[in-house]
Amino acid sequence: MECKLVDRKLELEVLNKAYRERPGLMVVYGRRRVGKTRLIREWLSGFAEGKSVYYLAHLAGHTYNLRMMAERAGNQLGDPLLAELAPDRLDVLLELLARAGVEVVVIDEFTYWARSSPRVLSELQVFVDERLESTGLLVVISGSLIGVMERAVLGGGSPLYARARWRLRLSPMGFEWLRGFVPQMTPEDRVRLYALVGGVPFYLCLARGASSLEDVVDMLFLDPAAPLGYEKDLLLREELREPHTYNSILSAIARGYDTPSRIAQVTGLEPGHVHKYLSVLESLGMVEREAPLFRRRGRYRIADSILRTWYTLLEPVNDLVELGRREEARRAILSRIDEYTAPVWEYLVRAHLTRLLAGKGYTLAGRLEHRGEEVDVALVNPEEKRAVVAEAKWSTLTPQEATRIRRRTLAKAARLLPRGYTVEEAFVAARSIAGGTRPPWTITPEDLEEHAKP
Repeated sequence: MECKLVDRKLELEVLNKAYRERPGLMVVYGRRRVGKTRLIREWLSGFAEGKSVYYLAHLAGHTYNLRMMAERAGNQLGDPLLAELAPDRLDVLLELLARAGVEVVVIDEFTYWARSSPRVLSELQVFVDERLESTGLLVVISGSLIGVMERAVLGGGSPLYARARWRLRLSPMGFEWLRGFVPQMTPEDRVRLYALVGGVPFYLCLARGASSLEDVVDMLFLDPAAPLGYEKDLLLREELREPHTYNSILSAIARGYDTPSRIAQVTGLEPGHVHKYLSVLESLGMVEREAPLFRRRGRYRIADSILRTWYTLLEPVNDLVELGRREEARRAILSRIDEYTAPVWEYLVRAHLTRLLAGKGYTLAGRLEHRGEEVDVALVNPEEKRAVVAEAKWSTLTPQEATRIRRRTLAKAARLLPRGYTVEEAFVAARSIAGGTRPPWTITPEDLEEHAKP
């Protein structure tokens, strides 16, 4: 059964706005499995028959894709002559569809077509420049190859550069929407699941039938056909020309070598080359550089949840999986799951407070750190020199323990913030608060889900 669409209201409104303001070219892109096709098909379901055409492009030659697109369009429009057409140019086919009364044409996974046959870019440019304005047509191209989309479609030098009226880069779902995918799980286990797969809808849909986190680990990691067993290789091979080099860099970051010099040391790469590779990984959303607030020196972390989980949890037990020792591998993964979840919990708390304080001038968010002291989460209003801080503990605390942590956090923040700053509020975020009345300045997983109603 197809997984239902959860949230995506803002994205649907962008698509509807583009339709209302057509004609024009729209680009929709994002990482594999993020839900682009599901979103587009949900949107297209609201169109009357004969008003839209959807084509899923193949990693195949230009002639093959044109003929298949004509055939699919003819079948969808009930036009046998169109289905048998053998066009030799995309601009010609698009003009025929516009004359047939079609209002929206979607070419999904357009980057596969563009990679195998770059001439499709020039033919689409001809249509956009010379014919689109007189047709009333909305052309939507989508793709999972972010690098190809940003270089060959959106980047300078591309035939389509500056032709797209609308761009929509689809991001993974926020944690608050996980309840819509896995309502059977506890909020605590939803945080653990988010640590494992992030907000990637494909994996969240696979987890719908899981009765426990152990089931999720089996389904996604350890079963013979588990998708996470090969997803890492697919992501790297599709996006990168030197996947083996990037593989070694990502593995190094996962093992704690999180600066360019340390990455160069453990991989044997030239330090200057490491910076170039890290820049590519950042542009693809695979890694990110984090620096403490008011400090320049930063560290790299794997930003993509699927890659982070593979390199941190699955790679160390991959030999056990290959040998069929699944039970041993499962125990090893589950024994580390809470340790692995702790930094993700910090990230979620930061996102939660950023949402609560939106519009109040808190434009900087991160951690405070200096000389061995740190505060997990800090949001800063630099104009008024105010800060809101939080300590995130992925454990069960009593109210008394939470009070002591809050007191220490206030003292550390006073030392770590620049002179003249005041702390407006301090929170303590915990997996749960037990053994007494919960203080109002505590945060638990349930709080992060409060405003979302799937």
